[in-house]
Amino acid sequence: MKPQRVEIVIGVKTLMTVFVFGLLVVLAILSLGTLLSIFLAAVIALGLDPIVARMVKRGWNRGRASLVVFAALFASVLVLILVTAGPVWDEIKEFIQALPGYWQDLQESDWFNDLSSTAGFDEKVQSWLADLARGFPEAASTLLGAAGGVFGSILSMVTLTFLALFLLMERPMITSWLFGFAPPEAEQRWSPVVEESIRAVSSSLLGNIAISLVAGTIAGLSAYILGLPFPIVLAVIAGLLDLIPQVGATVASVILVAVALTVGTTEAVIMLIIQLIYQQVENYIVYPIVYKKAVELSAFTTIVAVLVASALLGIVGAILAVPFAAVIKTVIREATAPRRARMAALRDGPSVTQAGDVVDAPVAKDGVGVGPGLARGA
Repeated sequence: MKPQRVEIVIGVKTLMTVFVFGLLVVLAILSLGTLLSIFLAAVIALGLDPIVARMVKRGWNRGRASLVVFAALFASVLVLILVTAGPVWDEIKEFIQALPGYWQDLQESDWFNDLSSTAGFDEKVQSWLADLARGFPEAASTLLGAAGGVFGSILSMVTLTFLALFLLMERPMITSWLFGFAPPEAEQRWSPVVEESIRAVSSSLLGNIAISLVAGTIAGLSAYILGLPFPIVLAVIAGLLDLIPQVGATVASVILVAVALTVGTTEAVIMLIIQLIYQQVENYIVYPIVYKKAVELSAFTTIVAVLVASALLGIVGAILAVPFAAVIKTVIREATAPRRARMAALRDGPSVTQAGDVVDAPVAKDGVGVGPGLARGA
């Protein structure tokens, strides 16, 4: 039998769709920096949106409320930088330059000698710390210069600030405009999901900052009371690391205990106990108070989100992983709700009695089957 030829016809519409999609991908790659700025501005706007919404409910004009909230945020950041920048920078320089001495103190302890008995390990670390201390001023100047060239542009900062401010002012209008393309039933279904997602982003970001401030304060006070060197630097390190969910607090505890070992074993044990107690308090008291039920993520989901986001966006991605994982979970939960309801109805009924009669599962008012337990009010 002679084989038949199969002709595949690709329409002009399909080709145009592929072309437009490819063009969008190329534009996204070429304008990655701009997209990242828009993304950061959107995160800032969403984080502050519930605060502005509460002020609007109390009679404020949304534009005026947005300006007041933004001005308060800018003033707080400016005061924080002016108060802490000088002392923190001085202590950071002293801390880096003192690292070789701390390494020498650790080497004199018997337990550390057992751990570092690998051939050439201590000499390599000692040489690395010495090189780091000698090259720190030049490296810091180079790093600050590069950071200033990338992020320190006044035009970029002003653009990011005004972009976030305008997004905050016009967020309800943008949402209404987007829902204008959807049917009324879709708007009725998804509008609460959008608001819930915004609350999740805001509560997780603001809550994470509040928890990090608490963690940094505890670390700094503990270091000061125990007589550890550079308590301000340790407080800043602990606070910044605590911004990273799950992993950051543990890394900060290791650093604090390691620095305490340079003072004494007793101080290290006390610092370890303080950190263990605080982490339990943070996990079981502080987190529920701050987050409540806004972010409902398991520990496994949180760690996976942090790993994936940090691989894509670095430390910023790790910090933003939890709020956006909560948004994704909220959207997926709503999108799959009808199917999950149908599957639940199939699992629950119909049932068969002892006499062999088939009894249909009860049907809820919205037409979705419910189980016999639910029908009885269980």
